[in-house]
Amino acid sequence: MIAGPFKIGVEDDTGADLGFVLSCLALGMITMDELHRWIYHVIAQTPDGAVPPHLVALLAVKNRANVFRPNEAVMARIPHDPFITDERFDAMLGLQFFMRRDKPQVNDITQAQAEAALRRNPEVADRFFALFPFLTEAVA
Repeated sequence: MIAGPFKIGVEDDTGADLGFVLSCLALGMITMDELHRWIYHVIAQTPDGAVPPHLVALLAVKNRANVFRPNEAVMARIPHDPFITDERFDAMLGLQFFMRRDKPQVNDITQAQAEAALRRNPEVADRFFALFPFLTEAVA
């Protein structure tokens, strides 16, 4: 499903952007408030308000853990983004450290390894800031 320029379906082939955003939330790269800001950003970019109900339903979710519980009223499944390979996942952890200045949420990688993965995979930061242009000011 496409809303404006965003792939926000719940199936993997139609929900790549939503899958990436939810992976960012799971890794602590963004907060719930930033997820909600992203949803409002998608709504603003979507002509005729053609935003799927599951995206609007996410606005009512306040607890990060509840986003990832299957819930027919919100999303029956969490989409996966095929962009996220093992190497890019590690790069996402490097960006998480850069954005939040805290230890990556995953314990099997060091900060130095995560940052090196981000240097090898700059497309991760490009994708992140393309999806979250309102966060660009936060790191500038």
